[in-house]
Amino acid sequence: MKFPFVRFAFHAAAVAALTLPAAAALAQAKPFEGVTLRVGTYGGPWGEAVQNLVGKKIEAMGAKVEYVVGSPAENFSKIVSARGRAVPIDVIEIGAAERVAMSRNDFLEDLPQAKIPNLSKLSVGVVDKKAIAHAMVENGILIRADKFAAEKQALPKRFEDLQSPKLANRVAFPDVTNPQHWPVVTSMAFAAGGGEATPEKGFEQAVRMNPLYYYAAATDLAQKLTMGDVVAAPAHAGLALRMHNAGQNVEFIHPQIGSKRGSVEYNFLGIVKGTKNMEAAAAFVNAFLDAQAQAEFAKLAGIVPTNRDARVVLQNDPVMKRFMLLSDSDLANTFTMDWGKVDVEKWRTTWARTVTK
Repeated sequence: MKFPFVRFAFHAAAVAALTLPAAAALAQAKPFEGVTLRVGTYGGPWGEAVQNLVGKKIEAMGAKVEYVVGSPAENFSKIVSARGRAVPIDVIEIGAAERVAMSRNDFLEDLPQAKIPNLSKLSVGVVDKKAIAHAMVENGILIRADKFAAEKQALPKRFEDLQSPKLANRVAFPDVTNPQHWPVVTSMAFAAGGGEATPEKGFEQAVRMNPLYYYAAATDLAQKLTMGDVVAAPAHAGLALRMHNAGQNVEFIHPQIGSKRGSVEYNFLGIVKGTKNMEAAAAFVNAFLDAQAQAEFAKLAGIVPTNRDARVVLQNDPVMKRFMLLSDSDLANTFTMDWGKVDVEKWRTTWARTVTK
């Protein structure tokens, strides 16, 4: 009578032995089951690319990814408003200005670098232990090429060339809430004998353009360029690439800035102070830095990757080569701001008081 019992016990043990590793493997494959990760990012095609190339990978690991859509300045303000309560964003894409403010005022966690192995593949380093540049944004002059050709206007070579009387009320300039504002103002201040500490010199140059308006969102600028209300604007190369891919007759000029050609700034990733989802946040950052994701994201969003391997791949893409500076030598000769000299709050206040009053 004992033999059948022994056989049953053996069978049960065997099933348990097979089931436990399977359950462990499933748990390992879905380490973020039950986690809701909130990501602060831009909307439109940019946000769609983030979800398709990064978000889906984290969802495959069990998490639910929700997006808080807005500019870096808008999303930062949401975090400031929530201080003392549960954070509304776990991972945030931020511009250089927001990175300075968030790092100095302790709104970002130290990045858990051991959990982000793709950091070793980048041509940049972690800043202040709190943020990593995942993309290079190339700033310059976006024009409606057909309008310039029809009017036989000379193409601008410098930002200051947009002060031509023929372009009055047909130029748009980035507002202080737009990431392109900072490097463009600094570039013009530099040309006027100033720099990061004297943005007023750049403000003066912007006003002399007699712009139609100061734009906050790139989507709004794209609409006005498409309609022909605006024919030129300081903007980033990614917008030119996306408009070209949509069939618009646009070109992008990497302007001369002193002895430099073109302007590069960085988009950063940071993990918001107080997040309850550190592991999932680190996994999201790591997935965003993957070479394949970076290369594909660059083509969709119009940025230049900080992942070296991704940049090599893109040098064979004809559209990317047309709009972007991709080689190490070209990138080494671009203008980049020194954010250590920037007083962000004074800059914002002075702009509001003297330009958009």
